[in-house]
Amino acid sequence: MRYRILLIILFLSALSGQSLFNRWVGSDPFMGSPRSTAMGSTHLLNSTGSSNVRFNPANLGNMKTKRGFDFQLNRSSVFERWSMPVRDSFGEFLTHADYVANEFSFYGTSLGLFGSTELPGIGIASIGLHYGPLTHFNYQYSEEVRGSYSIEDGEYAGKDPIVGYQNLSTDGLSMLTSIGGGLNLEMLGDIEISVGGAINLIQSDNLTDRVEVDTLYSDVTNLTTLPDFNAATELPTANFMTFSTNLKLNSNINLGVSWENDANITSSQYNWEIDSTNGLFQYWDDTSFVVSGLNYLKPEIKSLALSFISDLENMMSIDFEINQISYNGHHNFQDYKQFKFGFEYLTQLGTPIRGGLVYKTAFIPAMKPVSMFTFGSGKSIGNLEIDYAGTYSFQSFNYPDLFPVEGDIRPQYDLVRDSQLHLQLAVTYKF
Repeated sequence: MRYRILLIILFLSALSGQSLFNRWVGSDPFMGSPRSTAMGSTHLLNSTGSSNVRFNPANLGNMKTKRGFDFQLNRSSVFERWSMPVRDSFGEFLTHADYVANEFSFYGTSLGLFGSTELPGIGIASIGLHYGPLTHFNYQYSEEVRGSYSIEDGEYAGKDPIVGYQNLSTDGLSMLTSIGGGLNLEMLGDIEISVGGAINLIQSDNLTDRVEVDTLYSDVTNLTTLPDFNAATELPTANFMTFSTNLKLNSNINLGVSWENDANITSSQYNWEIDSTNGLFQYWDDTSFVVSGLNYLKPEIKSLALSFISDLENMMSIDFEINQISYNGHHNFQDYKQFKFGFEYLTQLGTPIRGGLVYKTAFIPAMKPVSMFTFGSGKSIGNLEIDYAGTYSFQSFNYPDLFPVEGDIRPQYDLVRDSQLHLQLAVTYKF
């Protein structure tokens, strides 16, 4: 019973999310295996299978299995509400009234192969291949716009009929192919050291932007006059390197360090602006859609991790990890850190209970630091391992009306409340 209560508590916890800005900064690039995601996204020491190639190739040599393959499904659902401030006749604030409720989902898959062999007198050499999403730029906004209608006596009609829809959507995905290997050395007595490296190839893809104002009647009083927009951009390829090392001091304590350099995806034509009044990205200038092309920077990432494994019958692992994410002065982003805590507890039946906490400082100066809680579990059936994980997110911030209407001057920005549910399911077969 207490395990069910723990999962419910973790499920109701919050993770930072701001899908509105996916168009410029992409989604979270830390998309690892379900086990490491559930344990506070501590991917450095807790990744499983081919995900090690992406985050910690040195860990490939520490896996007990000589070879295997895995397949993973990812689903991210976004629930977004926009609200405007409502005041009474005296100008006093009453509440925030919702006028937009959006929901959209992103689906992704990951897969890979890994294997290792023993080198007499040296250690264990390993190699792996991983294919999965690095980030996506998806965002969808749809606003139902209503007008007004005077009803005569005895007439059946709505006083606020639908007059049209204002829609904005962006679709784009960057897939990543990682090839790497690791070596577990046996030359330091009781201390085990592993080293590894990988090259990560960002695949080419297309990015599409669509803006459409769908008018149902000739009356466009409450609809924006901004023009429709439809454009596709081809995203170029890029690559970056990952190097890592693990140090196993004894049967209870593991240390891990990794570094990966930055990578820039820049299309032939791009343009985006930051609103000087609020420090946030803007979709429109006075007359047109200001965003074109893409200039995405996958930041430089330095990671340090510590894992403690107990000797108790019901084994428990406690993990800490810190990530230093650096933009090196590019894109007006500030460098930020992620502080992570994760745990895994094995019950008497061998079922793992996983959870964690992440605290992330803001990389957009106008945003606030956020926290993240994670949860998950798994099951082993012979050579087959099934793992699942989930995160739930919520964040609120102020932003100008996305589709401004001529003559509508709001003294305050709208309130945007963004919640995200991310689920992962992975199947690994070892032989």
